Amino acid sequence: MRFNHKISYYALILFSGWLRSLSEVERDRLGFRIAHLMYYVLALRKKDSAKNIAIAFPNKRNQTQNKILKNTYVFFAKSFLQFLALPKSYRFVKFDVEGKNLLDNAIKNGNGVILATGHFGKWEIMSSWLGYTGYESFAVAQHQGNRGADLFFRNLREKTGMAILYRKSSLKNMYRILEENKILILASDQDSKSRGVFVNFFNKPASTPKGVARFHLETQSPILFITCHLGKNGRYTIHIQPVIPNGESTVESITQAFTVLLEEKIRQFPEQYFWFHRRWKSEPPVS
Repeated sequence: MRFNHKISYYALILFSGWLRSLSEVERDRLGFRIAHLMYYVLALRKKDSAKNIAIAFPNKRNQTQNKILKNTYVFFAKSFLQFLALPKSYRFVKFDVEGKNLLDNAIKNGNGVILATGHFGKWEIMSSWLGYTGYESFAVAQHQGNRGADLFFRNLREKTGMAILYRKSSLKNMYRILEENKILILASDQDSKSRGVFVNFFNKPASTPKGVARFHLETQSPILFITCHLGKNGRYTIHIQPVIPNGESTVESITQAFTVLLEEKIRQFPEQYFWFHRRWKSEPPVS
């Protein structure tokens, strides 16, 4: 490991430990300040995010779009600090769980479960809930360029009982997870370039990963869509629902089905979506 990567690893350990020493109010106050720094001073991903929100909500006034953007910075700054403060921060979370019976029944069938999700809401807390609740779950994640940061984040997630598989891992490992009647989690809402399938997302074609649909079609493992959002009452709602394609089950129809479910959640809680990535970066091929 490079020296600067080692520095990152130990710096994150120290920062994480310090965050766990703070109260929930103190940690959220720090997140609010970081969000303002990112929005007003550093302007990280600000133009791309504002463009994405304008695409998704063209009928909303600029003032409303800007409010969504500001609240998005605050939401994810606080969420990231909450993630770094695991496992202590998990103890402050109060859950409402909707659709747990669907997940339990799917596991009873013995053919594994594919959980489709997106970069929406409290996905790290959702993963922790799966791990702490005793579900054998494996999330497919992207390798961090900084090996120190990558090791830190992997260790932090695994402490909650959530196992990690990297995107470039052998597909055999992913198929084996389903064969062993375990849960495979795929966040399928980032631009997948020419490798993806184009489906409508807020009335605009978006290149979307094919993995969820392909795993289902090749294994017949059931697909469920899962999210975790923060309500105005301060409670966290984990929502699990079936993915039902319109008509014949194909890569496109399945991908469109869970993308519609994600869009519905985003319309309810727009500030809880990760607008920072370039969702509509790729253009569909000219027919």
